[in-house]
Amino acid sequence: MRVNRVFQIIALASVAVVLAAVSARADGGTVNVTLNTSSLSGTQTIIFGITDGDGVADNNVALSDFNFGGGSAQGSATYSGSGISGDLSSVIAMDDSGFSALFVQQINVGSSLSFVLDTTNNFAGGTPDAFAMFLCDSTVSTCYSDDAVSGAMLIFNLTGGTVTPSSFILNGASDQNLPAPVVTAVTTPEPTSFLLIGFGLALLCLMNCRRSSGSTGKRRLFA
Repeated sequence: MRVNRVFQIIALASVAVVLAAVSARADGGTVNVTLNTSSLSGTQTIIFGITDGDGVADNNVALSDFNFGGGSAQGSATYSGSGISGDLSSVIAMDDSGFSALFVQQINVGSSLSFVLDTTNNFAGGTPDAFAMFLCDSTVSTCYSDDAVSGAMLIFNLTGGTVTPSSFILNGASDQNLPAPVVTAVTTPEPTSFLLIGFGLALLCLMNCRRSSGSTGKRRLFA
C-alpha cells in the first residue's frame, strides 16, 4: 500500500507541475536577439536600460548567452540606478524597482552580437515600462541608431501579453552601416504538449501502481 501511495503522489505532482508550467508566464516570453556588427571594429559600448512607467515594480528582464562573433566583453560593468546585477560574461538581471536603471559595459566588437532576452510583460495601466538596447562608441559620445529621438537600436514597451518578435521596435544605423537587430522567437513546447507530457507521466505512475498491486496480490495468493 505504501508503494501505491507513492505512485499516486508522484502522479498528482506531475500533473500539478505541468499545470503550473502552463499557467506561468502568461504575460512575458523569451526571444533571441542578433545584431550584425561586422561594419564596426575596436572598442564599443553596449547599454541596456529599463524604466518604470506604470509606477509598479512588476517586471524583470534577464539577458544571457552573449556571443560576440569573435569579439569579447571588456572590463567591468557599471550600473546606474537600482535593480541590476551581473555582466556580459554571465547573466544580466534587471527590474523596475527604481524609476530607471542602466547597465553599461564595453566590448571588443566582433562580427555579430547575440543574446537571449527573457522578460515578464506586466502592465498596471498608464505609461508602460520600457526596455531598450543601445550600441555606442567607446566614450558613449555617439550611440548608433536611425532613431534620433531615443538613440536606441531596440525598444520594447511592456504593455502586457505574450512577447513575440513583433513586440519590439528595431532600428538600424545608416551612418555606421548597421542593420536593425533581428529578433526571433525561442521555440518552447506548446501548452498542449505540456499537458500531454504531464498526463503521460501520471498514466505511467498509475500503471506502475496497478502492477505493484497485482504482484502483491499474487504473492499473497500463492503464499
